[in-house]
Amino acid sequence: MKGAFETALVMMFGMMFMVMGMDYLKVVVMNNQARLLAESSLAILESQNRYDASVQILIDQNKAYCSSCILVIEPHSDHPGRFRVIVNYPIELKHINYHTMAKLELLSRPLS
Repeated sequence: MKGAFETALVMMFGMMFMVMGMDYLKVVVMNNQARLLAESSLAILESQNRYDASVQILIDQNKAYCSSCILVIEPHSDHPGRFRVIVNYPIELKHINYHTMAKLELLSRPLS
């Protein structure tokens, strides 16, 4: 009887920690995907040295990196000639019912 109780207790806590670990791993993977989308978009923007419709088409092809991310590219208000690459992405920890949006912001070098 004691062995069965200990086994059930270990399994219950083990499953709880496994679910928590999977949720935290999902957050890490989502953060990595958002960073990859932001950095690849910034690299395309800087390599083309301009931001127009043809560059936007190239950037839109990279949205497969993070399908649930929202990508915004806008001119920086304080630094003329520079662009802000902003990626908003969801973070969910279902075991504690926590849902929020995270924001990743990058600044380009001056473009001509």
